[in-house]
Amino acid sequence: MAGGSRESHWLVIRRCLAIVRRVQRGPATWRELVQAVLAEDAAAYGSTQDRTLYKRLRNDLDRLRHNLYLNIRADRRTGEYALGEIETPLLDLPDEELATLAWLEQIFHPNSPKYREVRALLQQLQSYLAPERRLKIEQHRTALVLDLGQRDEDRLDPRVETRLIEALTRRRRVEFDYRSPEYAAGQLHRHVVDFYEPPYFDTERGHYYVYGWCHYTVAPAGQSAIEDYRLYRLGRISNVRLLPDKLPQTPPPPRQYPVTYWLAPAVARDGVTQRRWIVIDRIERQAGGVIVHGTTPHPFMAVQELMHYRANCRVLGGPEMADRMRQAVIDLAQLYEIL
Repeated sequence: MAGGSRESHWLVIRRCLAIVRRVQRGPATWRELVQAVLAEDAAAYGSTQDRTLYKRLRNDLDRLRHNLYLNIRADRRTGEYALGEIETPLLDLPDEELATLAWLEQIFHPNSPKYREVRALLQQLQSYLAPERRLKIEQHRTALVLDLGQRDEDRLDPRVETRLIEALTRRRRVEFDYRSPEYAAGQLHRHVVDFYEPPYFDTERGHYYVYGWCHYTVAPAGQSAIEDYRLYRLGRISNVRLLPDKLPQTPPPPRQYPVTYWLAPAVARDGVTQRRWIVIDRIERQAGGVIVHGTTPHPFMAVQELMHYRANCRVLGGPEMADRMRQAVIDLAQLYEIL
């Protein structure tokens, strides 16, 4: 009897581990979870079927939730089970490998091949680590960033960096004051933001940036809803405060703005360059140049990219891009007293 009881406990553990491994691969229906268990042990659930089999699976899910604090719940819309916020780490790595993750996180920028896939993989791996091990990655990454050297006059407050690292490792929303050239001189706006990625150093622009989902801003004129991603220069952030709100497990998808622009034959004869903030969908080759169609998550940065071409580029659409480029040209014309 004692031997049978011990075997029963080990069988339950093996079933639970099979379930965890399956949801780490991605969302699954309850029947797919059962199939993952049976693929490792055909007798794992005995001869039970249908409602009884479903009940036994639910019992295993309850064991994972209450004993290992692994929250595996079904999406009501799809009926698929997925791994939610976890309290029990599912992974640990040596310090040397954590340093390698930090290095990968730093060198893979939006222009890198497979950027989105690599970023998603790194975030997935980090989500399985204990908070103190995620903090170790951030410490390694900060050391790498500092090694790159600073080329602006921004004052990088170490307290800001510390709070942002804490927010990332604890997956917490933050609020902070931000100083921007778009605001009146000396004026600060309060921003409430979710950061899913650490700060990075832009080697082309020579600044430290951090990219996050801004919920809203508070200015002297009142509160404004944003609900979109914003790029922040690290040296312009101050007075960071962690909020009690926990970040969603999955970051919201970035809003995509259409962009269409013409390139002169002189710059397009040997091909069209992929720009960092523009995803190219289609290229029309014509006798008088090329028309490029794409999208961007950040019209301001996309305009900066296209200004690189000077008179060899003209933005034709969409509306946000055309308005921003037109205003940039007007501002330059006024600066040089052409208008």
